[in-house]
This record gives sequence, C-alpha cells and structure tokens, in this order.
Amino acid sequence: MMLESLHQKEPPSEFVDVAERNRKNQSHGVNRVDRLSVSGKKMRIQEMRSGKTACYKTNHAIQSQDEEFAAAQEEWEAVQCVEPILCSPHKEDFHKSPKKYIDGSSSSPAKSPIKSPQGPPPNVKITPHTDFDEVWDFFTRQDMSHVMGSIKPTLEQRGINGLFRSIFGPKKLKAELIEERDLLFAIAQCQFDNNEPIHFQILQTVYKVLTGTKIDCPRFGSHWDVIGFQGVDPATDLRGVGLLGLVQALYLLTHEPLLPLARDIFRLSHDPHSQFPLMVLSINVTRISLQTLREGYLNKECNSRSNVRHVLNQFFTAVMFHIYWIWKTESKTIKDSGFIIKDAEAYCKRNVKTVLQKLQAQLRKYSHDEAEML
Repeated sequence: MMLESLHQKEPPSEFVDVAERNRKNQSHGVNRVDRLSVSGKKMRIQEMRSGKTACYKTNHAIQSQDEEFAAAQEEWEAVQCVEPILCSPHKEDFHKSPKKYIDGSSSSPAKSPIKSPQGPPPNVKITPHTDFDEVWDFFTRQDMSHVMGSIKPTLEQRGINGLFRSIFGPKKLKAELIEERDLLFAIAQCQFDNNEPIHFQILQTVYKVLTGTKIDCPRFGSHWDVIGFQGVDPATDLRGVGLLGLVQALYLLTHEPLLPLARDIFRLSHDPHSQFPLMVLSINVTRISLQTLREGYLNKECNSRSNVRHVLNQFFTAVMFHIYWIWKTESKTIKDSGFIIKDAEAYCKRNVKTVLQKLQAQLRKYSHDEAEML
C-alpha cells in the first residue's frame, strides 16, 4: 500500500461551532449591560458584583457562569489547536509543554504546572483509556465463531513446494498455542463496530495518547489525519487487518517501555521533510506481522516463550523500529515508502531474532538515557 502525505486541515466544524457558541454566551452579559442607561449601568454593575461576592461566600465550590464559559472555551480551543505530542496514558502529565514532548524525551514535570479546569465543559465526553491487556481480555470472553470459519492462520501445503516447506521450513506451533494464534487472526477479521463501546474506546485512546487531548473527539472528521489516517473515517483504513490494526497500535502507545520509541516515530511522522501518515504505516506493519505469523516464521519464538500475542506485538514493534530507523538515518520521504515497506517485510520475516534483538537494544538505550536524566 502506498502511503499518502499527511496534510493539516481546518479543525472540524463540531469543535469550532461549540467554541464560537461559548464565546457568544460569555459575552452575552456584557452586551446586555451596554444596553442599559448611563445611570442604570453603575447600579446594575454594583448589584452584579455584590451578587457574585455573596455567592462565593455562601458556596466556594460553585463556579460563576463566566468561569464555566471560560473553562469550556479553554477546553475546546485546546482541541482546535491540536499539536502532535505524545504522553503516557498512565500519568497525568498534561500540564507539560507540547514542545517538550516533541523535542525531547524528558519525563520530569514542569516546575509550575498550570491549574486545570475543575470539570469538563457541558456535553463533553471523556472516555477512559484502555490498554492491550484489557482489550485482549474482552476478546477472550467473546464468541468469535462467526469469524473463525474465515481465518487463514497457516499457509496451505501443496505439491513439491509444500512438501519441501514441511520438511525444511519453520517449525510447527505447539498445539497448546493454536487457540491463541487463531484468536489473533479472528480479531483481524473483526471490523470496527460503532455500537461496540470498547471499539470506540480503543480508537479514542490511540488518538488522545498521540495528541495529548483529554476529551473525546468526534467519530468522523478531518482531525483523524493528525495521527495519520487517510480520511474522515478511520474504519475505512482498517479493512485489510480489521481491529488488530488498532489493537497493535494501542499496544505500542500504552506499553510503558515503548513510549520513547512511539514518541520518536510520531515526531518523525510530522517532520517537514520525512513526514508520513503514522496510522497507515502502523496498519501496514500489522499486515506484515500477520503474514509472518501465518508463514510460521514466529513459531520458534512463540514456542520458546509459550505465548503468541506478546511475540506478535513485539515483532510488530520491531518492524516499526526497523522502518523508523531506515527512514530517519537515510532521510527517506513519502516517495520511498513503498520500497521501504516491501524491503522491510522481506528482511524482517527472514530475520526475526535479529530484529527483536535490535529492538531490545534500542529500548535499553532509551532506559539508560532516561536514567541519566534523572
């Protein structure tokens, strides 16, 4: 799949309309005062001030209407001006500077954190974050029989090539791991369902962790291209790998040791020279990972660790790092994307152990660098 360039677009109309309405509401009281007579203005203003003073004395927990409007405006304007950042979903570090996340990997808090609004604006939804383990637990409890009949977890062995492969090819997967492998392929057959809350939760988590936004974004809109989807509906990009394309991106963004790598990849995706649509790349790498598992190249690692899902996720991350490293060190651009992905697929599936070792070496480097900064 040929990646397309990522272009910044106008903020979605839903955000603009709400912010504009809040600004109008905020200024409504002032416009009303302007219509009063000169003699009546002073009296009315004095009454308003006295009323506010009494309100605060009787109940300090109640915000004035002006403050509520200001809080709402602040939240919505923050969404309108989304900047590419990446922070940990497990830490409330939203007071940090977005520039700090993009230009460095420091995780130390700012000295003077900005006080957050006491509550979200009216009609604003804040879906809690999820992670890979929670999503995996969800799928293990679902009846997946409706898609099990359509999965193809292994290559068909036919003719001389099939015989040669069965003798000299990759080892077979242990019997006790087949069910776990098949569930991964079943998830790849599941399409995004707007009526399933956890599907929406996964999508919102990916968006909010990447952008640093705390409140939910609309299900459809041009804002999705900020994180590298190709259109107004992310579900259309998932057709080839189903929900697994979102689930593996979720793993990269919510597994704490991988956050420095995820931050670097996202930063590179927004570089003026090297920019690329991150989620489209991630979905391509999910396809590579599934095909590598299908062809049996991950069986040895799976058998050794007695686990399939973690091996698949680690391999996915290793391929992401492999592509990122080539893209960065060789100053590649979007025009090179097709060749990079094709070469990465051929190399990584034949060198599983090597790419996994390179990933671990990079993660140790991140850990060492962060330790030195403490």
